[in-house]
This record gives sequence, C-alpha cells and structure tokens, in this order.
Amino acid sequence: MSDVTPRSRSLFQVSVVVVIIVLLVAILLNALHYVQEKAERTAMEATVLNMEKGLKMEISARDIRGQGASVRELIGANPVQWLANPPQGYSGICGPQRAPGEWCYDGATREMVYRPRLDSSLEFRAAGARELRWRVGLSKELPDPQTGGSEPAGAIRVISTTPFVWH
Repeated sequence: MSDVTPRSRSLFQVSVVVVIIVLLVAILLNALHYVQEKAERTAMEATVLNMEKGLKMEISARDIRGQGASVRELIGANPVQWLANPPQGYSGICGPQRAPGEWCYDGATREMVYRPRLDSSLEFRAAGARELRWRVGLSKELPDPQTGGSEPAGAIRVISTTPFVWH
C-alpha cells in the first residue's frame, strides 16, 4: 500500500496552487511597476512639452505686440507661468528637500526640477544626480568677437540641463 493519503495529496495540491499564485502575483506586480514607470515618464515628457509650447506662445504673443526685444527676458524664467494649470505635484519654489514626484522651480539656478518617483529604468549620466532639471535658455551660443565672451544666439527653448536616458 502507498504512504500517500488523500490528505497529503490535497496538501501537495494546495501547495502547488499557492506557489503558482505567488509566481503570478510577482509577475503582475513587476508588470504593474513597469507600466507605472512608463506612465510617469510619459507625464513628465508631456509636462516639459507643454512648457515648451507655452514658451513658444509667449514668444509669439510678445512678437505680435511688438515686444520682440523683450524675449531675452524669458531666459531663466519659470516656465510654469505659461501653463494653464501647474503640473501635478508642483510645489512652487524648491525647498531644501524634494519629495518623489515633485516639480519645483529652483530660483538659484533658474531651473525647473523634477524628482522622479520610479527611476529603475532611468539612467542619470551625472554622478550623484537624483533629479531632472530644465532651463529656459538659448539652443546654442556663438562667440562674440567684440567682447571675447560668448553672445547667446539661437532659439529660446526649454533645455534639459541634466544628462539622462530613460530606457
């Protein structure tokens, strides 16, 4: 006769079912994390794109009003002012500590700052960086032969100042 009883067989079956459920839950949680990170990346990219479009609208409005010369005043400005609504998680001027998912404007560096919530697929190219930064600036700089320094030239844009790749 066999040592396998109906009770031990049912315990084994329940154990197998529990292991399968645990594996499925682990796979689903990993997929959920991946989707949440992709959603955060998409929302961040859309916010930066909206800031860029708001800046272009402000430049166009100044040109229409004949204030084209004042466009250079926009360099280093807070791009949130050109949005209909601030981005979710916007806290205004940056404080000493930034929470994950927070947008803020750093007045000292004149940059927009975003600290990602989920960054396992985010590769910062600068040592020690943990946040993403953008600045309203010129797309390129040309040397000024008269002063020996550099004279900004080119389009005013929202430019990333943090080297990063989000895979």
